[in-house]
This record gives sequence, C-alpha cells and structure tokens, in this order.
Amino acid sequence: MSAESLWLTFIGRIALSCALFGTGALACWRWPEKWPLRRQWFLLLALALAARAFVWPLPVSDDVNRYLWEGRLVRLGLSPYAAPADSPEFSALRNARWEAMNHKDKLTAYPPLAELTFAALGALADAPWIFKLAFTLADLAVLPLLAALGGRQRFRWLALYALNPVSVLSFAGEAHFDSLMILATVAAVFAWERGRSRWAWLLLGVAVQMKVAAVFLAWPFWVQGDARSRRGIGIFVATLILPTLPFVAKLPNLLRGLAGFAGTTSGNGFLHYLVELLTNSKAIASVAMLLLFLVLVFVVGRKVKPMSRAAMLVFGAFVLCAPTVTFWYPAWGLPFATLHPCAPFWVLSTLDILYFAAWRHRELTGAWEHPWWAYWAQWAPVFLALAVWLRRYTSAPPQLDPAPAVQPKQ
Repeated sequence: MSAESLWLTFIGRIALSCALFGTGALACWRWPEKWPLRRQWFLLLALALAARAFVWPLPVSDDVNRYLWEGRLVRLGLSPYAAPADSPEFSALRNARWEAMNHKDKLTAYPPLAELTFAALGALADAPWIFKLAFTLADLAVLPLLAALGGRQRFRWLALYALNPVSVLSFAGEAHFDSLMILATVAAVFAWERGRSRWAWLLLGVAVQMKVAAVFLAWPFWVQGDARSRRGIGIFVATLILPTLPFVAKLPNLLRGLAGFAGTTSGNGFLHYLVELLTNSKAIASVAMLLLFLVLVFVVGRKVKPMSRAAMLVFGAFVLCAPTVTFWYPAWGLPFATLHPCAPFWVLSTLDILYFAAWRHRELTGAWEHPWWAYWAQWAPVFLALAVWLRRYTSAPPQLDPAPAVQPKQ
C-alpha cells in the first residue's frame, strides 16, 4: 500500500491524527514559557510549518474540484448560481474537474465572495495546489491575531492549535476554504475587542461572504454594542451586497442551495441523530435543532462576553445542533478555544477523526454513512466534557486573561 493510499484509509487517518495531536499536547505541556518572545515565535512557526508540510502531499478533498469548476464559470462570465452543475446548460463545459465533483445535482451553497475568490485563485493556477497554498496561509495568519488577543501566556495553547489535526488536515491536507472565513472572523473579533467597530463589521461581512454560518455573530456584535458601534451595521450590509452584484439575477438560487444542503443532508450531527431516532422524522429533527440553535445564539449574544468567548460558543452551538458536522466544522471555534480553554472543544478536536469512520463504512458497504458506534464514541465524551464545563462556567465564569477589551468606537 502506498503512503497516499494509507492516509486515505480510516486507520491511516487515525494514526496521522494521533501523531499530530500527541505532538501538540506535548508542546503545550512542555512549552518553554521562559524563552524570549522571539524564540517562542520561531518555535511556534517552525512547528506549524512542519505539521503542514508533513500533510501537504495528501490528496485534496473532492470539494476542490467544485472550487475549480465554479471559479472557471465565473471567469467565463457565467453564474454558478444559474443551475446545478449537471444542468444541460453547462454540458459543454464539463471536464475532468466536473467529473470529479460531488453533489452535481445540487445548487451551489458558496457565497459570492467565495466564488470570486475561487475564480481569482484559478486564474493564478488552474490546479488544486494554489487553493491548498492559499487556505494554508490563511490558517497560519490566524496565529499572530490570536497571540495579540491572548497575550504571551497563550503560546502553549497556540501550540496545541498549530498542531491540531482538525486544522492541519482540513486546510493544509484537504484544502477546504473555511480557513478564509476563520481568518476573517478572528480578525473581526480582534478589531471589536480593540474598539475598532467599523473594521469589525467590515471583516464580519467578509466572513459571511466566505461562509454564511458566520452571519450568526452579527447578533452578539449588535446587542453588545452601543449606539456608535451599531452604525457599523451599514458597512456590514454594504460588504454583503457588493460582491453579490455580478450574480444578482440568479442570487435567489444561493438561498435554495443553502436550504437544499441543510434540509436534505445529515451526518455526524449527534443531537440531530438522536432526535431523528426518537421521532423517526428528519424534518422534525431539523426544525428542533434549528430552534435550539437560535435560542442558544440569542442567549450567548446577550449574556456572554468578551466577544471572543461569544464567538466560540456560537460556533460551538452550531456544531452541536447542525444536522451535518463535517471534519473541519470544529475548526471554526478552535481559535477562540485557545483564548478561553474550553474542554469540550479540545475533546471534540481529539475525537473528530472518528468522522472518517464513514470511510470504513463505505469500504464495507459501499454507502457513505456514519456508523452508530462512531456517533457514540465521538460525541458521548464531548457531551460529558460539556456538562462538566457548563457546571464550572455557570458557577464561576472564567475571566479573560488578555488585556481588557477597549470600548467599541468608530
């Protein structure tokens, strides 16, 4: 078996994940806090680069084929929102990338700025490596922002993040574009906690234009702001509108694409899985989880400060309530878990490799499905850790270690 084939097996992915997480845990435990700051930075960067170089030869996700194909449509002046990829109107443009795409029968769910980014990267090089490079650099760019937010004492947690198998495998390995949304979100929170509310709203708009899930952070931004900071909502709206202009005629299909993905797919969402088992209805489970998620976002937005902790909990609520939880979704909240060490996030990032049990199931049965034992093995420890963490949090809310946040201003 070749090395590439090994990493495409369930056992291979477990071995790779354990190696990365074990190295990160050791670095966190033995981090040389007494070293000069420059040496600590050098060590952190060396570890982060080494981990990403190690997984660089892994084949990219088949999602990259969609990035390439839809980016080509944009460069040709066509709208990827016009119709599903298997529509006859796109038949003349089918190529090897189209053949390797997944979900050809579904409308795209990527926002306009993401589509423009795919087009720009594809113009530089019509090859997967350019996407992997861009998304890896975005992932690495999160580190200095977190260091600035968290202060020097957070380097040990940054080491655990820099070597975390979820972020390393998702971006440097499989080249998922979520790192662009993560970078924009962390930058938005950084701007907010430094009192730059206009920049915060602008960057949040960029994050939403990369991945729509970031829109739920608009509620904490609004409710925790004052009259002056709320004026930034206009910048946020403008940031949402401007990238849509080239696609405005077919833009309603984006909403249909999002609804189609959320309403017809499910996998590895534990709470959704339990409710569906109890009710024997995917629709009831989806509605119940949506309502629970909205309630959690409402409460977090009003009650939880600073913004970095609120962002962590909003993304955490999304992961807990979503019908589909891919391997890379936990990466959305992991940066903020370095600022507010949160046991459930770190337990999930350790066990998230069980997502690939679906690979093993497909090898045995030919069907992509998460086996029942993988749900329980992955999620039962997470919910146990969540129960313990919530009890401690509600009895004595943890205090933020970094410098006090600056009052939001224009």
